[in-house]
Amino acid sequence: MLPDEKTIKSRSVNVYKTLARLWRCTFAELQAQCRLGTTELCLSIARLLQENKIRQERTAGEGYYMVVG
Repeated sequence: MLPDEKTIKSRSVNVYKTLARLWRCTFAELQAQCRLGTTELCLSIARLLQENKIRQERTAGEGYYMVVG
């Protein structure tokens, strides 16, 4: 079952704060820091990407997420 919109928003805030603190993270690093399952983290990342609050970058075959700014 997918989480409701309020839960996704709350988790997105946590993901954003984590990225702001750590500068950039891989999916696995972000998952470990936020202690979220794959689905929950994907939904949070998708929301933040749609809101243009974070960006995704690929360097040397590795994907990274970082705060836009």
